[in-house]
Amino acid sequence: MRKTAFIVAILSFGLATGALAGEVSGKVYDQRGVPAPGVVLVLGAQQAVTEADGSYRFADVADGEHLITASGQRVAVQVSDNVATQRNIFLMSRRARAEVSGASVDADGAEAAFAEAMQLAEQMVGDSEARGEMAWRWNDHEG
Repeated sequence: MRKTAFIVAILSFGLATGALAGEVSGKVYDQRGVPAPGVVLVLGAQQAVTEADGSYRFADVADGEHLITASGQRVAVQVSDNVATQRNIFLMSRRARAEVSGASVDADGAEAAFAEAMQLAEQMVGDSEARGEMAWRWNDHEG
């Protein structure tokens, strides 16, 4: 009887550890590079809302590549089982998104949106270099 209980315990432990999934967390920053509270994020069937400091967290995320949707933007994240993945998200203004995605905007708005996007990109690069980290990348899955 003890031998059977021991085997069941070992098998249960193996199944439990195999069922664990990864975690995704990070911070969301607005167009000015300031942490953005109250932003709704969606990853698969899960939803999270950023805290006052812009932080968010998704637990039990399956292994593989996923998209996080926030304020009409989508960013990719690669998740590995039993690993905590850090993914910061930098939101673009509606005008800048329209310019980058090719959506139609008036000529004056397009020029201003592009100038704003370039200014924000330079600021992000400068801030990242000053902190010695480059944890962001441009959204290559915008649809």
